[in-house]
Amino acid sequence: MKTLLYAAATAFLRSFGVTFLAFAVGILGATNHDAALALSISALCASIVAGLRAVQVFVPQLTFAGVLPQPWAAWLDAAVRQFVGAFVVGVTGWLAAPNWQAWHAAVLGILTGAAVAAARAVQGLLTPGEAPSAGTGVRLSGGRL
Repeated sequence: MKTLLYAAATAFLRSFGVTFLAFAVGILGATNHDAALALSISALCASIVAGLRAVQVFVPQLTFAGVLPQPWAAWLDAAVRQFVGAFVVGVTGWLAAPNWQAWHAAVLGILTGAAVAAARAVQGLLTPGEAPSAGTGVRLSGGRL
């Protein structure tokens, strides 16, 4: 259960941060968005991504690890989950998001997916024992999380 919650929570936080930044920039350019709407859309997208990550914990074969080496597989997994979450939210127009066409939602999914893959790469660099630099990372002194 701890593994499931950790995987879902880290996927949620990565997705929420990147998606919020994508929509928050729109707040400055268009007056019809407000902070609450951006937060709501980001939370919805991140919830979908966290759900997909939880499914991936239960079905470990749903990964690119069989065709790509680590850490590339983990980065692509994170990008694809983010793409699906952003595309579903963007294409259906939930929470009064702009009425985008499907290709706008796909572009948003690709851009935020790439940003989440980059965030996953940074997380890998900062995690001790994880590829690409297993000997480095941030270590906590004294306690555990």
